[in-house]
Amino acid sequence: MSSRPSRGAARLAAILDALPDALVLVNANGTVVNANTIALEAFETPGTALVGRGLLDLLPEFDSKLIPGSMRRPDHIDPRARTKPTRMTARRTDGTEFPVEVTSANLENTQHTYDSYGYTGDELLMLVVRDLSGTVDTEAELARSQRQTEMILRAASEGVVGTDTDGRIVLVNPAAAQILGYRAGELGGRELHTLVLHSRADGSPFPYSESPLADTLRSGRKHRVRGQVLYAKNGDKLPVDLTTAPVRDGDQLVGAVMTFLDRRPYDALLKEKEDAEREHAEELERLAEEHGSELTALRQSHVTEVEELREKHAEELAAYEERYAALGEREKDRYEALAARHEQLLTLLGRSLRGPLDELRRELAALAADDAGQLWPEANQVLHHLSAGYSRITTLIDNVLGYQRLDSGTEEIARTKVMLDAVVAAGVDGAVELIGPGRVQFAVHAPPIEAEVDARLLATALAHLVADVAGVDATGNTPLSAGGYLDNTVVVAAAQRGEVVRIEVRGPYGGGDPVHEPIVRGIVRAHGGVLQTHEVPGMSGSAFVLEVPIGGGAGSVPREAAPQAEEAAAPVEPVPGGGRRRARRASVDASLSSTPTSTPPAAAPGTTTRTR
Repeated sequence: MSSRPSRGAARLAAILDALPDALVLVNANGTVVNANTIALEAFETPGTALVGRGLLDLLPEFDSKLIPGSMRRPDHIDPRARTKPTRMTARRTDGTEFPVEVTSANLENTQHTYDSYGYTGDELLMLVVRDLSGTVDTEAELARSQRQTEMILRAASEGVVGTDTDGRIVLVNPAAAQILGYRAGELGGRELHTLVLHSRADGSPFPYSESPLADTLRSGRKHRVRGQVLYAKNGDKLPVDLTTAPVRDGDQLVGAVMTFLDRRPYDALLKEKEDAEREHAEELERLAEEHGSELTALRQSHVTEVEELREKHAEELAAYEERYAALGEREKDRYEALAARHEQLLTLLGRSLRGPLDELRRELAALAADDAGQLWPEANQVLHHLSAGYSRITTLIDNVLGYQRLDSGTEEIARTKVMLDAVVAAGVDGAVELIGPGRVQFAVHAPPIEAEVDARLLATALAHLVADVAGVDATGNTPLSAGGYLDNTVVVAAAQRGEVVRIEVRGPYGGGDPVHEPIVRGIVRAHGGVLQTHEVPGMSGSAFVLEVPIGGGAGSVPREAAPQAEEAAAPVEPVPGGGRRRARRASVDASLSSTPTSTPPAAAPGTTTRTR
């Protein structure tokens, strides 16, 4: 607050600036001539000035008669124009409004502190303005809470009575007055215990010192009593469930609240329920007596019917047993006949047919040898093809017989630790025996993997699987493609996948031949493995995936640790006259040194395509 540069004036200005309320000085013209810091913060906004403003611009509701220069000042007011705190709306210099409480008083012109502002009037009007923004919100919230509490008390179905520390009623809700039969105005100020708790249910006096209300007012403890009796205005006994709780103002006990619920509706419902249960029990007893004889007759009839049904069921069971026994004998005879025919077929294939085929193959081979050179080359070639065909038939018969013995349990697999590349090479050679030389090309991918399997049977399964996807029939012929050309390459890829060996065989035909596929599935199943078929996009054939457990084998081993891989099968090249000669084997083609994939390409870089 500005003042003369004197110590007293500076101290006065500091005191006025430290006031918690806004202080404004107004001259006889109604113009603000000075204000403390709080007033500047409350009224003045940035870019505007408070000093020099008209008082009525800041306080539109202020009585203009109280301004010192007013010609209409009332005679009855205090000579110093002191007024009581008055609430009104104040307006800031930017036009916004807020609630305030204003007190005013006149000052004599001896306040030399303000002479620097050029005021020469006789009086100044001092206004103390208190900002009520937060106070108004708090009062509104309190009023709202009070109204809400009143509405809750009015809406409550329980009776609520509040007392002071002497036990006199200071609050009662409409439900309590209605239950007790009073008007709310009749209960105010009266002692609650004397009014409604004076006696027990049997009519004996109920001392105030023993009541739960008295103990709550003494100790501040809560009480909950079931079956308490209150007395209404007309003297009726009202059974209620009663609760008393203390009312505190901070740590001080200022009263108690008693709530009670009228039990008469519940007691009426309980009585109705008991009456209904009693009537229901009587009705049940009557019905039991009426239907006792009927139940006995029905029970006897039911027993007789059950006995008849049991006898009938026993006769039907006997008839069914005879029928099923006859069917069993018939099926047994049929099974024995099938077993006899199966044994006859095996004997025919293994002895009667295979022996002549072996003899005929040997004779054809001897003729094809033509040691004397008496045959034409064409005849010699025909004899070689016939010998190969009979050899193929003999091999197929041997494999079918071996599968039949394995499937019937007369023969079991013999597991040994072998290198998988050697088994794959043997399977490829066996496939050549089945389909004939020069029919297909092979792309073999077989790394050195040690597995515990039956090498002979697994090679047989691979041979039949290759023959199946190669599409060569029993006569040794390959069906023609609709387009005129079909790639006849058969891909055989092996790899280790965890604890199993995975061998994929992919060829130009779909496979599923009724001769080859049962042999393959039977051998794979005997090894505890699985055989799956996958369609290859963009190819006409199918890919078969054969998986068998590694067992006690070591799995993938370094190539230098697998010497038998160096002696694996090498390409077998056709020779003139239809014969075959076996070349030096070098690790089942150079592809053995590459890493296989689950579906390798037909002729990937680093693999060798073998023509058999």
